[in-house]
Amino acid sequence: MSKRPSLRGIQSVSGSGPGLDYDALVARDAAELLCRQSVGGLAVSAFASSFLAYMALGRAPLWHVIAWWLAMTGGLAIRSLDLLFSRRRRSSPAWSGGREILRFGCGVVLTAAIWIAFPLVFFSSLGGAGRTAMTIILSAMAGGSATVLGASLSLSIGYCAAMLLPVSIMFLRAGGQDDQILGMLGGIFFATMVLSSRVSHTSTMAALRLSRTNQGLLIEVEGQRNLAEQTNSELQTAQFALRQANLSLEARVQARTVDLEREVAERKRYAEELSRLASTDPLTGLYNRAMLSDRLFATLANAEESGGSVAVLFVDLDKFKEVNDVKGHHAGDRVLQVVAERLSGSLRPGTDLARWGGDEFVVVQKALGDPHEAVVLAEALRESLGRPIEIDLETILIDATIGISIFPEHGKAPDELIRAADVAMYAGKEEKRGKVRIFDPSLAEELVERHQLEQALREAIATDSLSLAFQPIVGASSEQCEALEALLRWDHPARGPIPPSEFIPIAERSGQILSIGSWVLREACCAAASWTGERPPAVSVNVSAAQVLSGDLAAEVFAALVRSGLPPHRLHIELTESLFAGDHGRIVSTLSRLREKGVRVSIDDFGTGFSSLAYLQNLPIDIVKIDRSFVRTMERDSHPVISAIVSISRALNLRMIAEGVENPAQAAMLRAMGVDYFQGYLYAKPLPASSVAQWLAERRDAFALASGSMAEQLAGLAGAALQYETTGDSPRVIPDGVEAR
Repeated sequence: MSKRPSLRGIQSVSGSGPGLDYDALVARDAAELLCRQSVGGLAVSAFASSFLAYMALGRAPLWHVIAWWLAMTGGLAIRSLDLLFSRRRRSSPAWSGGREILRFGCGVVLTAAIWIAFPLVFFSSLGGAGRTAMTIILSAMAGGSATVLGASLSLSIGYCAAMLLPVSIMFLRAGGQDDQILGMLGGIFFATMVLSSRVSHTSTMAALRLSRTNQGLLIEVEGQRNLAEQTNSELQTAQFALRQANLSLEARVQARTVDLEREVAERKRYAEELSRLASTDPLTGLYNRAMLSDRLFATLANAEESGGSVAVLFVDLDKFKEVNDVKGHHAGDRVLQVVAERLSGSLRPGTDLARWGGDEFVVVQKALGDPHEAVVLAEALRESLGRPIEIDLETILIDATIGISIFPEHGKAPDELIRAADVAMYAGKEEKRGKVRIFDPSLAEELVERHQLEQALREAIATDSLSLAFQPIVGASSEQCEALEALLRWDHPARGPIPPSEFIPIAERSGQILSIGSWVLREACCAAASWTGERPPAVSVNVSAAQVLSGDLAAEVFAALVRSGLPPHRLHIELTESLFAGDHGRIVSTLSRLREKGVRVSIDDFGTGFSSLAYLQNLPIDIVKIDRSFVRTMERDSHPVISAIVSISRALNLRMIAEGVENPAQAAMLRAMGVDYFQGYLYAKPLPASSVAQWLAERRDAFALASGSMAEQLAGLAGAALQYETTGDSPRVIPDGVEAR
């Protein structure tokens, strides 16, 4: 009994000639699909090959580049012409799908061979960026082939091999660590693409076969129903045929079910691999935070059941920020990798180690016999990390501060133990860098208080506990209000006002600084939009480093401006100068976007952090703020520092704001030195948002009154001069207080 449907209906629908079996029709469909999908692939290949050839210019011999590009262009042209003529060939009733696929495959092999030649010829000539671009393009071409060539498994896998294996081998032979990693990743990606090609091929061929089967079944059922209407005997025949068709369809459904089960199994293996990658830190290969929390939870459950002890060691690197700031993030990443290797090498088997984040690591020491064992391990880890690290022919020295918590004495939950070890580590840092500290129960109160503050801070926005105050910034010569700085305030429901110096570090450590910073930006813009007058002042908003480095600051600023209706030139963004020691490229890009829209940018606390003229002269900023610590001591010893800041600012065409101006003597000295704006208690303390409008109105009225009085005095002087002035030798009456010239 046949397991395939009748082909009469399929042939009538497809327009194919007689004598073609089911497989021949499916082969035709596969050939049609390959030819149709390859049109876009040829265009992408032409663009990608031209880009690679352009990239190789100036790095490899010119005639090599031109020869390779001409070969690729010629191969693509031949394939394009063959596709054009294939349409005519496929119009013939007797055309063969198998021969068309073979012809198509020859063209694919031709271009694949030319692709293989590129890394073999030009790999050594390309630099790091060129190799990376080449790898990205070849990987993208390989990724597209799983879909474009899905109708032919051999062509799909062969094309992926041509795109990925040669360049992976070249990277592996290069010898460098980064090259080795890229080579291994290329091999892994090839294995992934092989699996993807198998899944794509199985799905594509199943769809083609199912389409042909459905055509035949539909027409066959329709014909048998017509026969059933003619005679009872023909009805019985049609019913029999229909039962046979149902049996055939059921067999195909079962076969498809097997295919789906196989596909599900492959997807499960793929998901398990993704899960493994998701549980490790990509830079160091250690457990990440989520995985360590899961393992610590299981470890504590076992320890509680057996009555054992567990130690949690929180390791924080000292002097690591200086490495990042001075030597760059590449050196910082390499240091973290060396630290991970040394920590792993100092631990006995079965000890869990994770990168907690940044330059922080967590060690879980199981089967602890005595707390002193944790101290011994911590000292061994510090000794290992204290050895010099060689990075790019330079010697780097770091140290570590380690906090220790013990289960069950210091907590029974993973987060409690990690927080306790964290508190112990911070206590060690406050005492001295490079120290081992066991959690002291006396620190529990501090731990609980910090945790409670962190929880309360999460609810501060929703409960309206946060508010803004505004301190005016006035012109040094005019003493008119030019801007007001937005200052964040937190009125805790139980403790009352909490200073920013206490809750801002908590917000930064807990990650809440992003949401709080966004709220401050929105509220400050809305408040400034409500200030009226002929020339309403601007608002100045402090922005955290996390907001800038998150990459969304420009979008947040533009959204706040649109929502509030505040013109961009009335918004000033303040950043501390230490921020510019970070990702300089991203920071400059973000600030440039803001300045293009008219937003002004100022550096807060200038002279107290990362003071580098090499960076400063290229930064997209408008204003520098002289820190209040210099203003406070300017009459004693900081006068030269302020003079230097003024000179630098004038040379770079930057305006200056002096903070903390509290008496007229300071204002007079700063004005004489050329400072543009003042901010401090001499002019106003921080004002509640509800009092700003009234203060501005009173300031304008006072200024108008002073201007009117001065105008009257000048008019009186002019009148007196006109009234008493005579000609010749007659005397002139000069009013008191006016110097005769």
